[in-house]
Amino acid sequence: MNHYILIWSVCTFVESRVRQEIDMDELVRHTGFSLAHIRDVFRTCTGKPLSRYIQERKIANAAQELLDTDWQVMDIAIRYGYSGRTVFSRAFLRHTGYTPSQFRAEAPVLSRVRLCAGVFGAALPDRRGDAGGNQTAAKDAGDCRTTAEDPP
Repeated sequence: MNHYILIWSVCTFVESRVRQEIDMDELVRHTGFSLAHIRDVFRTCTGKPLSRYIQERKIANAAQELLDTDWQVMDIAIRYGYSGRTVFSRAFLRHTGYTPSQFRAEAPVLSRVRLCAGVFGAALPDRRGDAGGNQTAAKDAGDCRTTAEDPP
């Protein structure tokens, strides 16, 4: 079975709500699939858990705001659903190799990345030189099929 539409639906759902808490019940209603199925298909097709993808998208978008605004780090942290500056800083460091303050001071260039077909977003910055190249949500969502459903 081709899971392209499900992956696209999840990516657009997350990206359109990245500044809010992602309501998994709403995602289930939006896609028409159980949460267990969504998580399983997403991990199979993308190679990463849905929760990690959501956190990466929040951090990537927050990184863009760190560069584009003069808002306080705490304000950005709260805007993306983090309970405080320390929690946000730890997550930011884990995903980027920078603290938010270091990131803003060094101001690396952020690229855009294809999240899935027709959906682009800020790349996750990576101090180790990856520049977000490992961010596409679907490895090849159009090719994410289970062999039992493929035509002969």
